[in-house]
Amino acid sequence: MTRFALAVPRCVALVVLSVAGFAYGHFLVLGATMVIAYPLATAGQFRLTALARRLARAWAGADLPAPVRSPPPTPHRREDGWYAHDGTLYKSPRVPAFLLKLEHHSKDPTLAREWLWLILTPVTGAVPILVPPALIAAGVLLLASPPWAFAWSVPAGVGAVVAAFLLAPWALRAYGLWAGVLLGTGKPPQTAVSRWVTWTSAATWRGAGLAGLSLAAFGGLLLNLLTAALSWGGLLPYTLPVTRSLVELYRRQVGRWTGRDLPGPYRPYPPSPSPGEDGNYRIGRVLYTDLPAAVQAQRPGWLFGDPATWRDQLWSLGSVVLAPLSLAPAVLVGFGFYGLFCQPLTWAGWAVPIGLFTGYWATPFYLWFGIEHVGLVAPWFPDWASMPVGLVMALLGLGLAGPLMRLRLAWDRLLLAPTAATVLASRVAHLATTRADAVDVQAAELRRIERDLHDGAQARLVAVGLGLAAVARLMETDPVRARRVLEQAQETSSAALAELRDLVRGIHPPVLAERGLGDAIRAIALDTPLPVDVDVDLPGRLGAPVESAAYFVTCEALTNAARCAAHISVSLSYRDGVLRMVVSDDGPGGADPAKGTGLRGIQRRLATFDGTLTLHSPPGGPTVVTMEIPCASSLPRTSTS
Repeated sequence: MTRFALAVPRCVALVVLSVAGFAYGHFLVLGATMVIAYPLATAGQFRLTALARRLARAWAGADLPAPVRSPPPTPHRREDGWYAHDGTLYKSPRVPAFLLKLEHHSKDPTLAREWLWLILTPVTGAVPILVPPALIAAGVLLLASPPWAFAWSVPAGVGAVVAAFLLAPWALRAYGLWAGVLLGTGKPPQTAVSRWVTWTSAATWRGAGLAGLSLAAFGGLLLNLLTAALSWGGLLPYTLPVTRSLVELYRRQVGRWTGRDLPGPYRPYPPSPSPGEDGNYRIGRVLYTDLPAAVQAQRPGWLFGDPATWRDQLWSLGSVVLAPLSLAPAVLVGFGFYGLFCQPLTWAGWAVPIGLFTGYWATPFYLWFGIEHVGLVAPWFPDWASMPVGLVMALLGLGLAGPLMRLRLAWDRLLLAPTAATVLASRVAHLATTRADAVDVQAAELRRIERDLHDGAQARLVAVGLGLAAVARLMETDPVRARRVLEQAQETSSAALAELRDLVRGIHPPVLAERGLGDAIRAIALDTPLPVDVDVDLPGRLGAPVESAAYFVTCEALTNAARCAAHISVSLSYRDGVLRMVVSDDGPGGADPAKGTGLRGIQRRLATFDGTLTLHSPPGGPTVVTMEIPCASSLPRTSTS
């Protein structure tokens, strides 16, 4: 019974504490602007939040241990008696100690969470503990009303008071849960509400950023229209790339912020024209004697004939309508936060002296909230209404952020994404390129095999034949010499056999065919003169062409790494239909495919299977080569070594 009786006054005390914390949190804003008073203001915040933790533990049953705060560092005195801080010398330690304290407070994550608790508690955490006092006040008013005015006033008043005492312990418990979110020493729990707020907040400001980029693209459209009107379209080939560059920047930001890739749908620049029989270059109906002039003459046809150019202009025109919609959530959230946190600074009475500093610059915002200082709205609009109005506006802005972002992405996909015809054309061009690369690789491989056979095994086999012919002639006249020639022929045949075996291994290693990719890479690692760590995580055998390509690109990467590294690591894994090979070394870095380090050959071999190569090689190392091949696992595992 005592618990129910004491719960109501405790709710009232916590409401008073929340209001005091709200006021003090706004005074902290003034303390932050007045740097000298900031340490004193934060000291008061520490005491206020310590009191809130003690009351939440004692009254609400919240598990809120006191945070462990490390003391700020003390200034170090130099041998000459001066104190140094950020390259400046001070005779007294007071100024360096003050600056160190400011830096220490700015890096304290608990300080920011406590300030959020002071600001947000009256709007969120104090709502449950306001219910019991409000019910008691309503019950007292009903009991004080004349009995003949409302026949139900007495039972309703008694019911309200009883409900207040019954709900008070639960209200305290809800307050304790809220206090644990920001005043707890651990990381705030990730709930569905917090995840929603995080996602919608990001969508709000990212939508505003995308709206700004789309308005910049609309400015490029206006530039194109003005250029077309003044030059009769003659300068459009020089201004259209401006819009294209802005749209490309927009595409990159969409991919970075939303994870939705919008690949460029533009046609590639046409190849340089070939000279005709008369040595001139024909572009349309015009002949050019200079190749650079002919290449430049292709530019208008390339731009005007690309449908993506005009789709960009149409998208920029439609962005004029979507940009205000994308900005609306940010505007609503901004005004909402102003009503929650900044507008109370101007309230008379408790806001002095803060209101003296903020009342004038805050005047433009009164147009939104309807404060009577502007004189454009009804004077009965109360100042305190800015908080609930601000909360509603902020929630409305957050709620609109997601749907408006999806609407913008739908519009972007409609006009900025490649069409089916463009995708098909790029796919055909990619396949033509990879087919040409595959033919070149195959031709180079055949030439290598032919060269190795001609210069190696074939020459040795010819020498064996000549040696055997010499043995036949010397058998009767000089048996000793014939025996030596026969031994030389035997050694030559053994060398020819070894070369043939090496040649076969270069075409398709037997260990790869018999034991699979993992064991083949382990065998290569054992033959490497450097320590090589191999990590294999493959579900089984892959297709023979994929295994062969993966084997040779990994060997090439190992060969490149062995030139300048002391230790190499190789990782093979298969996830989600992608074979991933990672070769890393501790070399000096600075690898570049343009320098002819074999990476271009790796790229061509991977491109045949729609594979990719990613290189990370900063100056100083390390170098990490990541190769990926989309494929399917086909056979069960054959080796566990």
